[in-house]
Amino acid sequence: MMPYMVLDKLLHGAHLMLPGIIPQSFPASWHAGDVVAVCTPKSGAVVAVGVWNCSKEEAVSNGFKGKGVHVYHTYQDNLWASGSKEKLPIKPLPDYKVDTGFTEGDTDPVEGDGTGDDVGDGACGDNVGDTPNANEAEENLENVTSELQDLEVAKAPDDVILEGCYRAIKTSLDKGELPILISSFYSKHVKPNCESPVDVKQTRFKKVGILLKELEKNGVLVLKEQKKGVLVISEVDFKHVLLRGYTKVTKVTEDNEEDEGEEEDIAVVEAFTCNGDALKFFSPLGYKKGDILERKTIRSIVSSYIRDNNLVPENDKKLVQLDPLLSSVMRTRSVTAGWNECMQRVEAACGRCFVISLPGKFPITVKGKLPPIEFKVEKRTGNKKVTIISNFAVFGIEGKELAHKLQLLMSSSASHETTGPIETVLVQGDARRTAAKLLIEEYRIPRKYVSSPK
Repeated sequence: MMPYMVLDKLLHGAHLMLPGIIPQSFPASWHAGDVVAVCTPKSGAVVAVGVWNCSKEEAVSNGFKGKGVHVYHTYQDNLWASGSKEKLPIKPLPDYKVDTGFTEGDTDPVEGDGTGDDVGDGACGDNVGDTPNANEAEENLENVTSELQDLEVAKAPDDVILEGCYRAIKTSLDKGELPILISSFYSKHVKPNCESPVDVKQTRFKKVGILLKELEKNGVLVLKEQKKGVLVISEVDFKHVLLRGYTKVTKVTEDNEEDEGEEEDIAVVEAFTCNGDALKFFSPLGYKKGDILERKTIRSIVSSYIRDNNLVPENDKKLVQLDPLLSSVMRTRSVTAGWNECMQRVEAACGRCFVISLPGKFPITVKGKLPPIEFKVEKRTGNKKVTIISNFAVFGIEGKELAHKLQLLMSSSASHETTGPIETVLVQGDARRTAAKLLIEEYRIPRKYVSSPK
């Protein structure tokens, strides 16, 4: 169990750290890899599912610091969105009546499963004599609760600094500053854009150059050695898919009011997934199955491969001499091919997908084709017209909310229906133009993904 204020961190991709777990809720024992469900006292409902990252013995030896639970599924993630989308109930669990005070000799902060209704149930010791009196237990509980109010579960340093780089490029770095020394970029842009203080030496990268080479591998930027030992960022792809959805770090004013970032449109980017025959081509570069690649990145990698392996004939620079690997990926028996054909066939070997970046939310990846939001007008009993709206859920739009807004705009009845994975909104009357305007202007859906009302 964790404090409710920690839930927001998990919903934004953080794993659950050991200090973020309410001490009384630790089980009697556990092992690394055991499946665990996480809940909060506010509702008692499970809000995340994962596996223990360490055993109880390891947690004790580390002073209950570090990652506790590796989270795989959370409330409001894509898996939740594919189901009934139920909201969390507001039903507090019974208050814990256990000891939270530890002496210096204690190595295990919690004994038992922490679910006893009173201190005499052996939750904190082998017998009642081991338990402090009720007033002391209550005082200790208040102290722990007070500490938990200020508790925040931080993301891993690697994630914090990578996101700081992406956010810095998206919101801080100006094109006119290029080329820029990597040390200047790190101190001037990356550090101020990290959600929490972190030093590159605390991460697996250890050095700024290695960190930025990770971004270069992903096609976000290009590094150039200005002179021996001096690296600069010479080019940046400001429209790269990995930069979508990042906004400025939220700052708190003197009145404790949060500054709101600028409203962003929903961005849809066509991309490719690394799988099938393409995997054997990209895996030597560190890409794994399912990794997302933009068209620009694929073409850059293919071009570099052709040049590095001297596959361009001297007598015809427009052709490429295919080696066994390229022939296999392109699925051709030809000895040569044009540059453009090479690019297209390698892209065809990858899986096609679309990355939908929603402001303030994690990007959604849709494999295959991305159908536009469609409107269909049908006649029902009594020759009454009904507008059926579909394909909106993939853009993160809640069906009930859309139906309610159209009901107010049209001054007519509207309902939300779900048949398996398919969601539709039914509005009485011809609501095509009203719905299209609402989706484009308020929901910020790109016009090309909203069918033209006829």
